[in-house]
Amino acid sequence: MIKYLYPLLAAICFAPVAEAKVEKGFSATTASGNMSLVVDSIDFRSDLTRIYGKLKGRAHTSNRIDDMTLTNTATGKTSHLTDIDGVDLRRYFQWEDNGLIPVEIDFPAGHLSTFTISTSGPNGSSKWNITKIKSKKQRKVTKKTRRK
Repeated sequence: MIKYLYPLLAAICFAPVAEAKVEKGFSATTASGNMSLVVDSIDFRSDLTRIYGKLKGRAHTSNRIDDMTLTNTATGKTSHLTDIDGVDLRRYFQWEDNGLIPVEIDFPAGHLSTFTISTSGPNGSSKWNITKIKSKKQRKVTKKTRRK
């Protein structure tokens, strides 16, 4: 009986981890406003989409984010952030010496390859168009097919 219990417990504990898919290779193709976002990776989970990255601004100044929305470029569907770690919404924060602040931004679940993130605050708004960059392997395949 016990020999069947351990594999069952392991399957229950690790099943949610298997559902998540972390993708790298995203880049902000265009940015406007007084800050930008450098995307490190995006974690696509069944319950949320988490963007790992860094906010980039002018060192030794302050800024504030009051609202942030994500717009799926393919469908036009807009969703508001559910949580942000690294800065607090509707509270001023200070840019450090390097002008970077690591953040984790949560949005409702959904798989995206091209999207726009818009922020608003008292210092103005910012908008970032984020796209998935092809890997080197995908670029080689594309070049080979173009030659034929």
